[in-house]
Amino acid sequence: MHAITGMRIGIFPGASTSERDRIATVAIASGYFSLYGIELIEVTPEQFSTIDVLILPGGSPNKLLDELTPYLHEVHELFERGVIYGASAGAMVLGRGFTLAGTWRAGLALGEFEALVHFSGQLPDRAGLLYGLPEGGGLVVAKSGEILAKSRGVELRA
Repeated sequence: MHAITGMRIGIFPGASTSERDRIATVAIASGYFSLYGIELIEVTPEQFSTIDVLILPGGSPNKLLDELTPYLHEVHELFERGVIYGASAGAMVLGRGFTLAGTWRAGLALGEFEALVHFSGQLPDRAGLLYGLPEGGGLVVAKSGEILAKSRGVELRA
């Protein structure tokens, strides 16, 4: 956490499916980060140029991807100069894509991986880099596409 102290950190709760969920998501994340002296700023995609770190929390990955798709330029511009953290739905959209209810959807492709969230058990037998993220797990992705940090308990198969 010390590496991001002093940086402008934005949270985009675009995966929230209701106003109540949005408010709760921002409040919970703000409370957690405040324990480390870090203030979160709720942002819209138009404000991505004003932050150094972007947090994409949970909710609906399809809604989140729909919210971000018109702003791919802004997402990639932020990614060129900062880092992006994804938890749950946020982690799902960061990589090459995700499967939800049996349907594959291309993600933001900020790395050549797939994040399987709320994961327990055994990773599926399919090609490519897979991260099995346990409940509460997340990923921090760097410009190079490498994972800078991951939660404890993450299963990995390349």
